[in-house]
Amino acid sequence: MKVEVSQQALLSGAVALAAMFAVPPARADAVSDAKAAVAKYAGPQTTWEGPTKAPKPEPGKKIVFLSGDEQNDISHLYGVYIKEAGQKLGWNVTVIDGKGSPTSWLAGMNQAIALKPDGIALFADAASLQDPIKAGVAQGIKFVGLHAAGLPGPQPDLNLFVNIQEDPREIGKAEADWAIADSDGKAHVVILTHNEYAIAKVKSTATKDEIEKCPGCKVLDYVNSPASEAAQRQPQLTTSWVQRFGLPIYATSVGDNDWDFAVPVLRSGGVKTDEAKLIGADGNRSAYDRIRKGDQYQTVTVSEPIELQAWQAVDELNRAFHGEPQSGFVQPPFLVTKENIHSEGGDQNTFIPSNNYKQRYLDIWGVK
Repeated sequence: MKVEVSQQALLSGAVALAAMFAVPPARADAVSDAKAAVAKYAGPQTTWEGPTKAPKPEPGKKIVFLSGDEQNDISHLYGVYIKEAGQKLGWNVTVIDGKGSPTSWLAGMNQAIALKPDGIALFADAASLQDPIKAGVAQGIKFVGLHAAGLPGPQPDLNLFVNIQEDPREIGKAEADWAIADSDGKAHVVILTHNEYAIAKVKSTATKDEIEKCPGCKVLDYVNSPASEAAQRQPQLTTSWVQRFGLPIYATSVGDNDWDFAVPVLRSGGVKTDEAKLIGADGNRSAYDRIRKGDQYQTVTVSEPIELQAWQAVDELNRAFHGEPQSGFVQPPFLVTKENIHSEGGDQNTFIPSNNYKQRYLDIWGVK
């Protein structure tokens, strides 16, 4: 029996078949938007967006830096660079180790105030330190935060002259956008946060919100775990994610330090590097090393410009001492990938914007 099929029927069948395999418009938009955002975040940062004038610094100021945890290389480096910048102005800088927990931060802040400094810079959550900060303000001490609040800028409710950091909403979005773009809009994601820091909650919420805008993506889990307990908790967390959700999987964290303890678990479990992709933030040296090697599961980090922000902390304290407003400067985030890891300071395993920031600050301070 001969079966005749009309041209119209053939056309209808072809259209139906194409529709079955077409990418839904909403998902296509989410993917194209994410890819455009990734290109922007991973691009060069040559433009100086910081201040172009400052009051003349006075030598002899006493400064204390309260480090959130000297075992965290980001926190440690803030102290190193604040000392370096302070020395240019003839300031004396003391570093106190906050040892990674709110209880220890409180003891460290009380110790800092007892030194009767002119200013205190802190890499710890300011909301948990309000009693001693208020006491310090009453004594005339100026406070500048580094990742000490949810957002950058002045924080009068927290008694901070200014809080210095990239915008965590942009950081969280950049983490999510990379997962969306890399997976072509099909990422299944676990999100790890440390909400004892206000900045971490803002960052991780932004990641969650961005993933949920992608129709083909899914947030598998949102986990709040203390940063100071990463060594104890992260191995079991990593194992549970693989067991509960299977592979492939994406995992984002508000900090790179967590992945120091996840990688050995994935490797010992025989997980392939293209089946578990770790996405971090801060730009720890270990993160740069993992990304550069390409076989350590971590694929990207959204890096903070630690040295630039340390120099900014010194500049902001100088403004506070002179009764001037804060500078309003917020450095844009930088997404480090294997493709761009040698740029913007990557050869030194840190984010160093190519905007000549040290010379810019020296020029406006009027020092060599």
